Amino acid sequence: MGDFAVGSTARTVLVPAATVVTLLAGLTACGSGSGSPDAPSKAKSTASPRTAAFPGKPPAGLAGSPAWTVPAAPGGASVFALGDAFAVVTGGPGAARPAGGPNADATPAEREGAKVVEFRDARDGRVRATVKAGDARVYAATWHGAPALRVDVADKTASDGMTSDKTSTVSDVYDNRGKKLGSVPKDEQHDLSDGWVVTGKGEKVAPAEGGGPKTLEAHDDVRTLQAPRNREKGSELRGPRFAGGYGFSREEARTGPYSHTKRLVVTELATGKKAWTSSEAGRPDGAVPEDKSKATNAVAVTVLGGDRVVLAWQTEGKDGGTEPWVLSVNDLKTGRLLATGPVVKAIASSNMREMSLSDSDPVFYVTHDPSTDVLTVSGDRSPKWLATAWDAKTGKQLWTQADDENLFAPVASGNGVVYGFTDRYVQDFSKPIAVDVKTKKVLAKDFEADRVPVFSADGHGAVALDEGVFVFAKG
Repeated sequence: MGDFAVGSTARTVLVPAATVVTLLAGLTACGSGSGSPDAPSKAKSTASPRTAAFPGKPPAGLAGSPAWTVPAAPGGASVFALGDAFAVVTGGPGAARPAGGPNADATPAEREGAKVVEFRDARDGRVRATVKAGDARVYAATWHGAPALRVDVADKTASDGMTSDKTSTVSDVYDNRGKKLGSVPKDEQHDLSDGWVVTGKGEKVAPAEGGGPKTLEAHDDVRTLQAPRNREKGSELRGPRFAGGYGFSREEARTGPYSHTKRLVVTELATGKKAWTSSEAGRPDGAVPEDKSKATNAVAVTVLGGDRVVLAWQTEGKDGGTEPWVLSVNDLKTGRLLATGPVVKAIASSNMREMSLSDSDPVFYVTHDPSTDVLTVSGDRSPKWLATAWDAKTGKQLWTQADDENLFAPVASGNGVVYGFTDRYVQDFSKPIAVDVKTKKVLAKDFEADRVPVFSADGHGAVALDEGVFVFAKG
């Protein structure tokens, strides 16, 4: 299962249309990976970095000038938000921007080659720790709900003439202070997400920090959650398998020789037992009853704060095509209905459709602004993605797009601002804008995609440009 690289910016930001942050974590006592030290090196200096002028207008929702900056690196840089820190990723010694080949469009974090990762305090840029890795790729991750950074380190064994070249990869996971949380082989036998590791054929799960595995009562047809889409080209495509200590799968509502309605099943990972299903959950008004649905009756969209889950419910029960879905916020542990949200049109999930498409082609794009607790959701109504913003606490709709407006695929939210793309060519999105998350007022347009910021927990925003990494305080 892949990692999704939300919470990062780099010089080149290309957003595949059918992409989705997987929040992988590490398994302790499994080795550290070639070129990746067991512990990060201590910063030689705790002095605040210099501040350089920002080229152009600052990102919407942020202060007029940077709080701190990091000088330009020869091969460029990527930056990831990790709670109260930012991780700045550059290439190793002698790194340069590739002129062509498979690495030409990849971000610095995702290119082949050595990596240097600096974990910096979001407020003043002081270096907390530095990690150096060999041939590695870096992604956003989580560890039991907390933001983390995953560094995939490859170890290549050259052919001896009789055998072919071989590559083994280890995923090392670090917290916001640069402390290694764990390591695990990245292979077909280990599937990691949010500090949990699945082994065997997917039927057993164990906490990544250690402990006996539990057999999952519902391990068939596991579904990945959907997530913000500011994915960079080269990132793996799937969403998080686990969140908040729970897993999400489907089961047929009744048995028989034919395909039947699918219900959502939520499993508690600590016990391996079913916690609840969509047939037992609080159902919002307008949702089609399970026995009236011809496909998947309810879809898990995303988890908020580790204790709330956003669900989308069928309102027409179609087997394919486009239909309105009513959104809800439910208690993650019990399924209790907390708020009923708006209705958003999207391509319906059906058995036939999902047989031909992977989990990386989800129903919705969604971002959450923790400062306002507002969700911006865009449904795939081919060829347009039209967005709706609503209060996750009350369910109140704040605004929705009209049919004659440009598509809006949201990719990042923070400080009362939501960033999204308003154009689409083939499979990629382009032409970002920034709008007020509560009013839909356009705050900025006609800027490059690499100027879409990532936000720290306290509202600092960071972008990585050719000129360096720039971090702003909340505006």
